[in-house]
Amino acid sequence: LRAWENYHRILTAEAHMKHIQFREESRYPGFYYRMDKNFVDEENWHCFVNSIYDKQSKKWTCFKRKHVDLVDKSKLFKPAQPH
Repeated sequence: LRAWENYHRILTAEAHMKHIQFREESRYPGFYYRMDKNFVDEENWHCFVNSIYDKQSKKWTCFKRKHVDLVDKSKLFKPAQPH
């Protein structure tokens, strides 16, 4: 059982690395940084990256999906009341 758990962890780590390589921007402070793409790109950042792993060819295919806010952020905070 422990061997399968380790296999899944390795697969998850590989998927994470493929997603990082697919992205073409950095995010500060330091939690998502690429030396070869060291700029913040707001336009391309707001998306989801999904992937498919083909077991036959052992290849990953990454692709972007449109970002959709599930919560209307304009309703999260009330405007400050004047004193």
